[in-house]
Amino acid sequence: MIRSIYLFAAFLFFVSACGSLDSIDHEASTNTLIEYQHQIEPGFLQSHLEVIAHDSLMGRGTATAGLQRAAKYLSDFYSELDFTPMGDNDTYFQHFDLTTSKVDSLVYTTYQISGSDTTTVNRSVETPDQVGVYSGIMSGYQKREGPIVFAGFGIDDPHHGIQHLDPALLENAWVMIYEELPDRILNNPAFPVDDYDLNLRVDHILSQYNASGVLLISDFPSELYHDIIGVNSIFHQSHGRLSLTYLDQSQPTDKESDNVKYVNPEMAVQLLNLEKEADILTLKDSISQDLGLFRSTPSGYLLKYEPYYPGTIQTENVVAFLEGSDPQLKDEAVVLMAHYDHMGIETSFAGEELIYNGADDNGSGTVALMAIADALHEAAVQGYRTRRSILFLHVSAEELGLLGSRYYSDHPVVPIDQTIAAFNADMIGRSDPENIALGDTDYVYLIGGEIISSGLDSLVVLANDRSANMRLDRKYNDLTDRSQFYRRSDHWNLGRLGVPFVFFFTGVHEDYHQPTDTIDKIDFSKYNRVVQLIYTSVIQTANSSARPVVDNDSFIDLTQARPR
Repeated sequence: MIRSIYLFAAFLFFVSACGSLDSIDHEASTNTLIEYQHQIEPGFLQSHLEVIAHDSLMGRGTATAGLQRAAKYLSDFYSELDFTPMGDNDTYFQHFDLTTSKVDSLVYTTYQISGSDTTTVNRSVETPDQVGVYSGIMSGYQKREGPIVFAGFGIDDPHHGIQHLDPALLENAWVMIYEELPDRILNNPAFPVDDYDLNLRVDHILSQYNASGVLLISDFPSELYHDIIGVNSIFHQSHGRLSLTYLDQSQPTDKESDNVKYVNPEMAVQLLNLEKEADILTLKDSISQDLGLFRSTPSGYLLKYEPYYPGTIQTENVVAFLEGSDPQLKDEAVVLMAHYDHMGIETSFAGEELIYNGADDNGSGTVALMAIADALHEAAVQGYRTRRSILFLHVSAEELGLLGSRYYSDHPVVPIDQTIAAFNADMIGRSDPENIALGDTDYVYLIGGEIISSGLDSLVVLANDRSANMRLDRKYNDLTDRSQFYRRSDHWNLGRLGVPFVFFFTGVHEDYHQPTDTIDKIDFSKYNRVVQLIYTSVIQTANSSARPVVDNDSFIDLTQARPR
């Protein structure tokens, strides 16, 4: 009995000297977990980025087959790691609907007005595969109907006595004007040619006269016109304005409802009551001889415009979960996030297909999460897990306005008050021209951190000391920064709800949002070290005894002032 008492006393002395067995285990576990940063290697990053940024994913445009393939690739990856699916119906997919303004087709119906009656003259449909009698440059989102009024060149210039636009005729009308100015005007120094720029003329008509739209008469003959417009029609394949369906969105703005169309030469002949195509240019020349004589003229025709949309489309976030080891803390989580969508495909006017592979934006962040998950999985297999849980969140529709992260923040799978921090990785695979010019690319921009939570910032600084030891550049870490990077990526939708965040970023480069953002431009050595820094920051934060708190009054005021 006496010996047992001595042993217990020695145990109490050991505990008092070291703190507690929990603190000993915590420190040892953290140190061991940090060593698994070396599981993150450039070869892993490159092999997965080659898939995410491959042409076969077609630029990962939101709600496209390419993005769905990327989502499936991520889902299969987390399934192999046996991470817990946190999406719908025990899957890794958190689906959400977007209201879309993608044009399936534009229907134009032209009527001839005869007294109070109208007679159908032409009905045409414009689709990605079909050219209509009218072809959209700008296609508004609302039905429009109104008379067609011919307004010459669409010039209002009181100083020169020119008034082609008659307010009494133009309200709700389709205003038909010549696209190109004749040489007689362009070469005459008396005329302010810059004020007659087409964009200025069109904007003036749409903004000042409440017109239904503008119809442009080109100088192209029929054969060339159809070739050019045939390429233009391809652009109807892309989505226009997208919004989260569950939110009450405002109606399209006037600018979003603007209509600017070409009218083909055959229809222009009819609308202008001419006999042949050559008469179009003859009339143009006649008007240009004395611009002050011309006045707006009703054509006697009516145009009805009807855009058709699919209504809603569906996309998905990918959500996976690794449970923590601490019985008291595992209900709290660190969110590790990156958007996996990009810009999709465009077709140039020359008919060339341009794929926006988005290797850096944001293939780099997407694969970073995969590498961190792989390292944490390897640690878990060996019996080491973070005290708090880790949520891996790949969000969609970032390029369309942070829509996927907004959806998640309003439908979190871990309650917001149990989300202790968010780390966002977006464009972390390269260096920007400024730092390249200085010859110092061993840096990463930190955004968030100290302007939100000094505690979280300290954890990241400590993590950097224990991993990459890079220059932590705080150039953009300013709530008044003109670039506003602190709320230009997905972390902001958690930040607005009071979640401390750090945004890891290596800057904007010349290939940002260009088809040239390809994998051959990635600096894999630097990229690997940035990912190791993020991994170590996650470990330090998830294993911290105290959760970081928002302690910057300016940030608190900012989040409270913004709508939620």
